[in-house]
Amino acid sequence: MAGRALTMVRFEEIRRRLAQGRSDREIAGSLKCSRKTVRAIREGGTGRGAELARGVPDPMWMGSLDWTGIKKDLSLGHPLKFIWEERAKLLTGYPNFWKQFYRKFPHLREATVTLREFAPGERIEVDWAGDKIEWLDMKTGEVHEVPVFLGALGFSQLVFAYAPEDMKSRNWLSCHRRMFEAFGGVTQVLVPDCLKTGVLICHLYDPDLNPSYSELASHYKTSIVPARASHPKDKAIIEGLVKILMRYFKWCYRMHTFTSLAEINHALADTADKINRKPHTRFKVSRLERFEKMERSLLKPLPETSFEVLEWKKAKLHPDCFISVEGAYYSAPHIHRGKDLRVKLTESHVEIFLNLERLAIHPRDRHRCGNRVRNIDHLPENSKAYFEATPQNLLSQARFISGDLHGLVVQLFNEDTLGNIRRVQGLIGVCSKEIHKTSHEAALPRIEQAIKSMQHFNRIRVSYFQELLGFLRKQNLKPDQAREITRLPNNPMIRHRQKDLGDGELSKTQSQERQESLRL
Repeated sequence: MAGRALTMVRFEEIRRRLAQGRSDREIAGSLKCSRKTVRAIREGGTGRGAELARGVPDPMWMGSLDWTGIKKDLSLGHPLKFIWEERAKLLTGYPNFWKQFYRKFPHLREATVTLREFAPGERIEVDWAGDKIEWLDMKTGEVHEVPVFLGALGFSQLVFAYAPEDMKSRNWLSCHRRMFEAFGGVTQVLVPDCLKTGVLICHLYDPDLNPSYSELASHYKTSIVPARASHPKDKAIIEGLVKILMRYFKWCYRMHTFTSLAEINHALADTADKINRKPHTRFKVSRLERFEKMERSLLKPLPETSFEVLEWKKAKLHPDCFISVEGAYYSAPHIHRGKDLRVKLTESHVEIFLNLERLAIHPRDRHRCGNRVRNIDHLPENSKAYFEATPQNLLSQARFISGDLHGLVVQLFNEDTLGNIRRVQGLIGVCSKEIHKTSHEAALPRIEQAIKSMQHFNRIRVSYFQELLGFLRKQNLKPDQAREITRLPNNPMIRHRQKDLGDGELSKTQSQERQESLRL
């Protein structure tokens, strides 16, 4: 080849001139290559020298390999190096295997790439993997899919991988926190893709970042520089490592069925550790060794406090002075009813803002069952009076009726004030009726005894309280206290009296009574 390497450009130029009908001598003379190379290309070879021309026998080890299976594995996306490790590592080295494979299948050769160099501690690139990992729930038989988050340092190309439950904002931020803690530091620049959890509006010069993502950058004192939309080469390191890690993961666990998310993360960590410890083709040392020796000391230190994952949402204050967020209700000052508010959700509390002013802060309710988290000062005066006066009024009535009843009401209100208001109202109403039937002095012993019975059997119910009072009222009624009924001896309205008297006597008696009434 006259001492010159045959590049793809020169190879295509030879093929173009051969298609024009030029002779081998003319092409070899103009392009400074040997006629043997031109003749090999004309016959369908790759032109890599006389040894690659047709007619040269293959090495003996090539006959013992299943090249159809190797080609099929490569078409499924598995790296050629992994195929060599499994099928031909004991027969020949990887460089020789690589050369013979592409001599046999020249159309599968990949194009050349341009390498980019970064300073230590300068850059981290992050992205979601395109493929998801499936796992089987053994209890329900349902198959779940989880995404994979990856991060890589620009200088050492140390890789981090983690699989959260979904791709929501809180998991996106928590994955960043795990990544920084795994690396033990922070770089100067963080390069994500233009996804909504990171970038709200994509712009070449001035993109609008997600507020939660901006707070993460502020907490870790790093700068977020999103890659341009539809320009994957802006984060080529993580794009390449996504392919490497996911292909290696699928290759190692192609016969394995995952049954939990924790098992997937354990396998991802093991795969990433193997890649980090394997010698790099270009560095000649492993990624981990390059990181420990040259990059770890140049990373920014982590903050003293860990980043608290947060989300920003929008909500409108309802006329009842509550906003609805994540299946719960939180109060805000009533003077802002009908306004659009911004809500900051952290792992432990909820903050409500109007523009830059914080209106309220509440502990976060994660039950998602419609609970109301209330600050009584946020309500108007009439609502405040309702929520404040009703329990206090009931306590005052119970204290007036009986000390035991007051203690029972305090116990119920300590358990659940709003949930037991109606029950307390019923108990007080039954006591009031009992007092009106007799007197306060007479009803008080029965009320106290009934309350002790309810507490003893742990059955505090209004209907049961009524039954106890009725039973005690009948039990305490003495025979001497019973009213004796007396009848007049000559009462004409008594039936048996009318039968005993004759008609004459009855008319005589009636006439005497009529005369006495007239005299009166």
